[in-house]
Amino acid sequence: MSSSSVLETVRDDSLFGLEEAVRAIQQHDALEQSGQAYVVAATCHRRLALCALLVDARPDRFSAHLCHSAHARLHFLQLVAGGHGAEPRFLCATQEFSFIDALAAGQPDLAMDIARLAARRHDPTFEYEDDFLLHHFLHQLLLTTRGADSADLPTLLERWEAVLEGGSDTYLDTCRALLHRQAHAFDEALQATVDARLLQFQKRPRDSGPNDELRKTEGAVFMMGLAMLRLAELQGMDTRREYPTLPSLARVPAGRPAPPPSAWMAPGWVD
Repeated sequence: MSSSSVLETVRDDSLFGLEEAVRAIQQHDALEQSGQAYVVAATCHRRLALCALLVDARPDRFSAHLCHSAHARLHFLQLVAGGHGAEPRFLCATQEFSFIDALAAGQPDLAMDIARLAARRHDPTFEYEDDFLLHHFLHQLLLTTRGADSADLPTLLERWEAVLEGGSDTYLDTCRALLHRQAHAFDEALQATVDARLLQFQKRPRDSGPNDELRKTEGAVFMMGLAMLRLAELQGMDTRREYPTLPSLARVPAGRPAPPPSAWMAPGWVD
C-alpha cells in the first residue's frame, strides 16, 4: 500500500477515534474515569498532525493538531491535580508525548504547563528508568531555561549514566549537549540519534498493519527531535535547519497564536 493510502487510513481512523474519545469524555464513562479517553484524544490529534504535514504539506494544521494534543493532555493533568481518578499507567512521565507536541508546535508556555504537572518519579511498573529520565530531564530543562524551576540537571544525567551501567545512549549524549549548550556536540548527538532511530524502523517487520502505519507516521517525523531542536533554540544554540526525518517544513516558528484551549474536543476544528 502506498504511503498516501496508509496515511489517509490513519487520518480516517484517528478522526473516528477522536470522536469516540470525546463521546466517552462527555458521557463520563469508564474510559473517561480511567483517563484513557484523554490519552486517546491526544494520540489522535498527534496522528492527525502528522497526516497534515506528510499528506497535505500544511505546517499550520500540523501545529494546530499538536496544540490540540497538548491542550487535551493539560486538561487531563489539571483534572487529576483537582482529584480526578486515573490509572497510574496514564500518568507516567513517559506518557507526556503532548509535552513534545507543544514544543514542536512552538508553544513553550503550553509545554511548561504540562511539565509542571508531569510525574517527577519513575514508575517501574510501567516504564524503564532511562526512558523516564529522558522525559523528566526535558521537562526540567525547559522549566529551568525559562526560569520556572531550578532542578539539579547534572544529577539527573549522572543517574541516567548509572542506569545505563556503562552502556551508551545517544539521547543521553544529546541531553548532555543541551545542558552545556554545546552546539557542535548537540548536532553530532542528534544526528547519531536520528541514524539509530532510522535503523530501528528499518528493522521493524514489513507488513500492511500497525508497523507500516508507525513507519509512515512516527517513523517519518522525529517528534522528540523537533522538541530537542526547540530546546536548543530556546537556549540560543545554532542548529541545522533540517536533518533526516526532521524536515524544515516541520520546524514551526515560535510565537504563533495557539488554538482555543477547548478546541481539541471539536474534531472538525483545525484552523
